[in-house]
Amino acid sequence: MDTGKIDLSAIFEMFETINRKLDKRDKSTEPPIQMDTAAVNAFTERLEDVVTEVRKPAKVEHQHRHTIDVGSSKIFLSLVVMGLMILGLSYIVGEQRRSISQYRENDLKYRYVKMQGQTNEENLYRLERQFRYDDSIKTIRKQVEKYEELVKEQAERMERAKRNSEEMERLRKEAETVKSK
Repeated sequence: MDTGKIDLSAIFEMFETINRKLDKRDKSTEPPIQMDTAAVNAFTERLEDVVTEVRKPAKVEHQHRHTIDVGSSKIFLSLVVMGLMILGLSYIVGEQRRSISQYRENDLKYRYVKMQGQTNEENLYRLERQFRYDDSIKTIRKQVEKYEELVKEQAERMERAKRNSEEMERLRKEAETVKSK
């Protein structure tokens, strides 16, 4: 039922016309006509219901739907390119992690060989075999770090001894200059 097109003024005007005609009959000498007003009252009630319904604010529901239309070549191409980029970058990151790990192992091998002082083919082969096991790598790392700490301490002691000898030489020269005066 489309309530927006009901002309209420025309309906009220129609009721007014009916009322005037009824009033004229009442004033005339004709005997009063008995009318059944139940149908008119029911229609009036329905009309009032419709009027209140029309005056209520309308509820507007919004439904938002987001769809990815694969038929659109721009969106589909963008999704494919992004997926390929993610796969490519994941591969690159994995390769970089592998090469960094290899560099760490090679650095530790170099430091171990340097710690040994010399090496031959058999020792290098044995070292490569040891690097296949994580516990061997940990042991080698501890040995190398301990050796490097000891070398560093020895270098510091030698530096202190050198400074002390230079200080002794300076003091001896100073004592000779004071003695000769």
